[in-house]
Formats: sequence, structure tokens, C-alpha cells
Amino acid sequence: MATTVRIKPELITEHRLRIEMYGLEDEDIENTIRMKGWAWVLARKGWSYAGEPDFVFRQIREVVIALPDITFQEDSIEESIRTVEQKARSDEEREEGRALLRQAFEKTGQMDTAKPHL
Repeated sequence: MATTVRIKPELITEHRLRIEMYGLEDEDIENTIRMKGWAWVLARKGWSYAGEPDFVFRQIREVVIALPDITFQEDSIEESIRTVEQKARSDEEREEGRALLRQAFEKTGQMDTAKPHL
């Protein structure tokens, strides 16, 4: 199973969002993401990181873009984009999020799927 991520809204606070990662089988990468603040969620059988946009953007840069063999779940690409846009605290932060997502989708080879939603 390939390692996939998706971005979802957190409902607790207005600007909080969550990245979830599934299918990670590389112990070295697992240790890396744990050091970056990700937590294993047994109920979801996946890794999770939640926070304000600037913290989540750092995870997109340092995990999704930087680590190998991580892609977005195909059926959650639009939701991931919408979540980043809706949880932004300013227009500048929204543009930063879109730019990071473009870079991530280029890296994962999913730009064709994501482009209509960006």
C-alpha cells in the first residue's frame, strides 16, 4: 500500500486543520515524522498532525514534499485544497497554502487532478 495523505478541517477552532497519513511502512520515515510532532491514531490506523496553517504548511514542506513516495489520496484532493483555502487567516496565508499545494502536487505527479481545484 502506498503512503497517502489528506488534509481535513478540524472543527474545534476556526483556523485549525489536520493532515492524516496512511500506509506508511518505512520505519526511518516513521521516526522522522514522530520527531516532527505527528501522532499515531489507533482509531484511524494512521498518522495525524493538527495545527494552525503555518504549522501545517511546515509539514507539507518537510514531509509531503521532502519525503519520498508520499501522495495525496485521490478522492480527497479537492477537500485538501478547500480546507487549506478555508482555514487560512489571511489572503497572504491562503496564497502561501495554494503555492505549497501546487508544489506538492507537482512532486506527487497529481497536478492534472488538482489543477481544476486550484
